[in-house]
Amino acid sequence: MIKEAYIEEVVNKTNPSVIAGSNLIIQASDIASELEQLRREVKNEKAKIFEIDQLAATKIELAYHLKEKEKRAAELLIANKELSFQNTEKAKRVDELIIANEEKEKRAAELVVANEELRYQNQEKEDRAAELAVANKELAYQNNEKEKRAAELALSNNRLHIALIDIVQIITKLGEMRDPYTSGHERRVGEIAAAISQELGFDPQYQEKMRLAGYMHDVGKTSIPTEILSKPGKLIEQEYALIQTHAQVGHDILKGVHFDPSIALIALQHHERVDGSGYPNKLKGNEILMEARILAVADVIEAMSSHRPYRAALGVDVALKEVTSHRGTYFDSVVVDAMVRLVEQKGYRIPV
Repeated sequence: MIKEAYIEEVVNKTNPSVIAGSNLIIQASDIASELEQLRREVKNEKAKIFEIDQLAATKIELAYHLKEKEKRAAELLIANKELSFQNTEKAKRVDELIIANEEKEKRAAELVVANEELRYQNQEKEDRAAELAVANKELAYQNNEKEKRAAELALSNNRLHIALIDIVQIITKLGEMRDPYTSGHERRVGEIAAAISQELGFDPQYQEKMRLAGYMHDVGKTSIPTEILSKPGKLIEQEYALIQTHAQVGHDILKGVHFDPSIALIALQHHERVDGSGYPNKLKGNEILMEARILAVADVIEAMSSHRPYRAALGVDVALKEVTSHRGTYFDSVVVDAMVRLVEQKGYRIPV
C-alpha cells in the first residue's frame, strides 16, 4: 500500500514536458522500471493480502466449524450421558423384569400346587356331597318316618285329649248329680276363664288349659256332703269351714293326674284373694298363679249370674259390680278390667 502511494506520487510529479535531456529519459526509464517493479510488488502484496483474507475467512470458517463441533461434542456428551442413564435404567428394568419373571415363575409353581390342592379339595367335596346326598336321602326317609310318627302321635294325643275331656265331663256330671243346683257351673266357669285369657292375649294352648281348669276346679266338692252343698239357707261356721276344704281336696285329687301340674295348683288357689283374705293359704298378689286369679273372677261372675238354692240369679251386671268394687283387693285389677271390656265393649254373654 505504501509503495503504491509512492509510485502514484512519483507519477504525479513527473512532467514529460520538463524532461529535456537523455538523462531525464534514462531516469524516466529507471523510474518506469522501478514503477513496474513496484506494481509487481503491489500485485504480489495484493495477492498476499487476498491470501491473508482468504486465510482469515478460512480461520473464521474453521472457528465457526470448531464451535459447531464443540457444541455438537457437548450435545453428544449430554446425549451420551442420557444414553448412559437410559442404559442404566434399562439395566435396572431388566433386573426388575428378571426378578418379576422369577416371581411369576414362583407364583406359577404355587398356583400349580394350589390347583392341585383345589382339585383334591373339589374331589373331597364331591365325595362329601355324594355322602351328604346319601345322608339326605336317609334323613328324608327318617323325617318322613318321623312325620308319620308325629301324625300318629298327634292323632293319639287328640284322642287322649278327647278322652281326657270326656273324663273331665264325666267327673263334672258326677259332681252335678250330687249338686243339681250348680249344674253346668264348672263348664261355664271354664268358658269364661278361656274368654278372659284370650282377651289378655294368651295363646290358644293357655286358653284351653284355663277351660280345662274351669271344668275341674271344684272337683274337691265331691268330699262335701250333698245336704251342705244344696242347703237353701245360710251356712253355719262349721259348714262353711267344711266347704273351704274343697280347694285342698281338689288339689290332692288332681296332683296325681298326669297332665299339666298347674291344674292342681289352680284348683288349690282359686279362692285365694289378692289382699291375702282368701283361702286356704292366705296368699297375696303375685304369690297367686295368674291362672288362679283369672279363675277367681270367672268363678264369681258365673256364680252370681246363675241361680243358687239360697237365692235367685243376680245377673251379670251385679256380678260385674261385685268384682269391680273389689278390684285390686280381692281380685286382680288386670283380670277385672279384661272381664269388664268383654261384657261392656265386646258384648260377651255368659254361657248358658
